[in-house]
Amino acid sequence: MAFDRDDALKKAEKLLRQGRLDAAVAEYVRVLEEQPRDWTTTNTLGDLYARVGQPDKAAAMYARIADHLMHEGFYPKAAALYKKILKIKPEDETSLLKLAELSAKQGLLADAKTHFAAVAERRRFRGDKRGAEEITLRLGSLDPGDIDARRNAARLTEQNGDQAGAAARYRDLHDDLLEKGRDKEAIDALRESVRLNPQDKDGRAELARAAVTAGDYDSARGYLDRETAGSDPALLMALVNVDLRSGSLEEARELLPRIIAIDQERRHEVVDLAWSLADTSPDAAFLCIENAVDAALLATDHADAASILQEFVTRVPSHVAALLKLVEVCVDGGLEATMYEAQAQLADAYLSRGQPAEARVIAEDLVAREPWERGHIDRFRRALVMLKVSDPDALIAERLSGQAPFTATDPFADGFPPESVQATADGARPAAFDESRATATAGADAPSNTSAPQHPAPAPGPPAPFTGTPSKPGSPAEIDLTGILGDLQGTPAMTPPPDTPPRQHLEEVFQDFRDEVSRQTGVEEAAQQLKLARTYLEVGMTDEAIASLTTAARSPRHRFEAAAILGRLYRERNDTSRAIEWLERAAEAPAPGLEQGRSLLYDLGTTLEGAGETARALRVLMELQADAGDYRDVAARVDRLARVQTGG
Repeated sequence: MAFDRDDALKKAEKLLRQGRLDAAVAEYVRVLEEQPRDWTTTNTLGDLYARVGQPDKAAAMYARIADHLMHEGFYPKAAALYKKILKIKPEDETSLLKLAELSAKQGLLADAKTHFAAVAERRRFRGDKRGAEEITLRLGSLDPGDIDARRNAARLTEQNGDQAGAAARYRDLHDDLLEKGRDKEAIDALRESVRLNPQDKDGRAELARAAVTAGDYDSARGYLDRETAGSDPALLMALVNVDLRSGSLEEARELLPRIIAIDQERRHEVVDLAWSLADTSPDAAFLCIENAVDAALLATDHADAASILQEFVTRVPSHVAALLKLVEVCVDGGLEATMYEAQAQLADAYLSRGQPAEARVIAEDLVAREPWERGHIDRFRRALVMLKVSDPDALIAERLSGQAPFTATDPFADGFPPESVQATADGARPAAFDESRATATAGADAPSNTSAPQHPAPAPGPPAPFTGTPSKPGSPAEIDLTGILGDLQGTPAMTPPPDTPPRQHLEEVFQDFRDEVSRQTGVEEAAQQLKLARTYLEVGMTDEAIASLTTAARSPRHRFEAAAILGRLYRERNDTSRAIEWLERAAEAPAPGLEQGRSLLYDLGTTLEGAGETARALRVLMELQADAGDYRDVAARVDRLARVQTGG
């Protein structure tokens, strides 16, 4: 006979009304045996068990329904049934765990934590340490924002002997903390992860970078080595950073060329590293600069190489090795104006280091090339004084007169003889450098007198011209100096008027010489060349104009105008390195007027800025701002460049 569910339920209801609970329970059980998924009857039977004082059986009925609802995704209804169970069986740990899981699934993290914590407390109370630890681990995965719970879970995982699992937990914690901007806690978590998993190369590299940033180079060295860095240029850069800051220059010397060979663009990063080291460790900074310069030279970019070195000697003045390298680059790259400036700086550096013999060689070379420049004369005199030459002024006058000529040569002069360049380990050098050194040595050994040497009167005839090699054909060094310097030698070229007092100081002679330079040979030719250049420019013959302007720029009187035009012409041609070189040469010459000088400085500053030479551009534009105030957009440019320099 088929089972009649409705008849069974009516019978069970009658029994309930008669108070015959046990008989009613039996009917409900019979219904469920025939139809186990009759959830309404299951709930009714659970309520009946609760009424008759059988909480375990009641909880089992409720749990069957709750498990079904949870499986079907009806989380709130399932949670309500588990709460119903806990009312009749507060100690039912299974229901408490299920309720915690349901709360987590619904995003009710606070409720979930409360339920999990209650389970952990019950387990600890009864001495179930392992069971309590399981809850701790579950809490560590529950809420990504609960950093303490996650940290406790990672610590417990390690205590349980699962180092790999603990390292993974710490690594995940580090990533989340980093996203939240909690950098210090993130680094602490990463440190724990790497301690547990030393093979984490990326983690070790990140810790090394963080330690370098914090100035903790000992710690950084502990995380990073060559094996970790491999051939990754970023990791190698971090290792070089650590080596340089910890004073391990030899290790860095080996790594730097390797980094640039792997990735040429890294030379810019190497330069940035140098700037960060320049104030505290100039030698380490120069090691970076030297490698960056060599990379630029390998690409035949002499202008960039010179620019990097110029910036370095601006930040680290009187660095002899850098200045020597700069002179070498300028000679090889044909950067004439920059080379002269570098030579002057090198002479000053030697003087400040107490190396007068080396300073004399360079100063004498500079004076021979540009005898009208007061700074060169002063350097020469200081070197002679330090060498204890008895009468420096007399020796300088003797050199300028041609009786003891300079031996310096100009590698940029037209027709410079190949045999005057000798090969060295560092590249080509003018032979005159060695000759000048010999001259300096001879001068240093000159007899010590308290008065200027007396020279015999020259034989009648034309005065002896200056015989030092001029920097360019037709330069002022070819001027006859005998008449100007005659009174220092006791052989005046002409008899002065009776009321003319004798000149006792070399400075008066040099002033006369500078005046004479502007009056004699070369001035008329320069003026003609300048005029010719203007004509060429009017008819569009730019190349011919450049040639004439180059000749005109040799004259001190016309140098400003000619060099300024050359600089602007090269700028129009996008030849930035030559534009900067000529604009700088113009800036070194006296401007014919206030506006012309300001305009020139403005053009120089903006050209340097366009070439990425922010530090040099800032200096030029600040000089202009100090002189001219609110000139064009100088204030805005200075403000922008200052922010770039400070990283603001």
